[in-house]
Amino acid sequence: MRRWSLKLASYASLNILGRVVQMLAAFIVVRSLAKTDYAWYSLAQNLVGALGMFTVTGIATGMMPIAGEAAGDRERMGVVLASAARFRALLLAFGALTVLPVFAHLLHHSQCPPWQNALLTLAALISTITSIASQMMATPLSLARRYNDSQIEVLMQSLLRLVLVVALVYFAFASATSVMIVTVLAPLPTLMLWLAPRAREHADYTQKADPEITAKLRKHFFVGLPTNLTYLFEAQIAAFIVAWFGHMDQVADLGAIGRVALILQVPIGIVSGILVPRMSEEKNMRRLWKMWISSSLLGAAFGLAALAGGWFFRSELLWLIGPAYRGLEFELVLFLAFQVFAFMTTIVSTPIQSRGWVRHSWIRPLMVFGSQAVAACFLDLTSVTGAIGLMWAGSLGNAALNTFLLINGWRGRATL
Repeated sequence: MRRWSLKLASYASLNILGRVVQMLAAFIVVRSLAKTDYAWYSLAQNLVGALGMFTVTGIATGMMPIAGEAAGDRERMGVVLASAARFRALLLAFGALTVLPVFAHLLHHSQCPPWQNALLTLAALISTITSIASQMMATPLSLARRYNDSQIEVLMQSLLRLVLVVALVYFAFASATSVMIVTVLAPLPTLMLWLAPRAREHADYTQKADPEITAKLRKHFFVGLPTNLTYLFEAQIAAFIVAWFGHMDQVADLGAIGRVALILQVPIGIVSGILVPRMSEEKNMRRLWKMWISSSLLGAAFGLAALAGGWFFRSELLWLIGPAYRGLEFELVLFLAFQVFAFMTTIVSTPIQSRGWVRHSWIRPLMVFGSQAVAACFLDLTSVTGAIGLMWAGSLGNAALNTFLLINGWRGRATL
């Protein structure tokens, strides 16, 4: 307990500091951009999330267990990462051809000028490539239990982004395009000068892809494809519907209140950085069970505390994002409650990702889209409240399937 408490305290302190810096930058961006500009920026960020979910999350259920088996073997780890990188390049190409036209059309539909549309789309694509590289470098470090290396990298790039954003605002150059370009450029120095040299100590990046490992990753991807597509549409459906049926001001409202939920990324970062790789290499199911129970209880406590804080300080939180977003108290609390529920579902469902418990995941689209189809009959989808309600419905269906997968996983019936 003492050893793990020290690790968690060290990791959490860096994570919290990094998230605080990110929140400062986010609030400055929200307060500095006009609503239309911020709506375009939000759509570009959604594009990054969509491509990242398809490529980074796309093979996570296969990559982490396979990489866990190669922990401590530098050459074998290099082979796993080379195989994953090659497969992800194919996924990114396919995802870009599928998703980019949709979001480019949404930006065009919202009267975004063509040159800005092209720059925002290109910046989102480059940002996704950087995100994939960062996750690939962080994987061997996490398995080697050098948790702080990636956290220091996140903190440094967040500080650089904050400085650049403040400079844009100070010199009156802040716009959707300039802020998005800063988002692309900020991670590059720390990624190449800090994270990459440390990752090479634990993985030989000169290794070639292994067809056998690629086949395993492909199997995990296609078995989990219904889940990945479901997560993709579930995460983007609210912004898409509001942008298409509503008004750009409502897109900005939804994006602005979403910045408040950044604090929940602290425990999620701890889980993805420490618990997921630790669970992936744990062979003793009894110890894995104890790890899961402890993390679930801590996640529930943190989530309830965040929801209570959001309720009592809702006026102050709206003040942080600026006077243009006054009167969104109900939407803010409803969205925060949704984020807390989704966060607790993520924490409880950690073994699904770390152990590859994805059998029967083809049921997920039926659960999520079925729940949303029923809810859509009773919601006003042109409003922010209706969009959040649709997100709630999808998350409830998703949680129901995760419960089923966890029960099957602990009984030994959910692995491939």
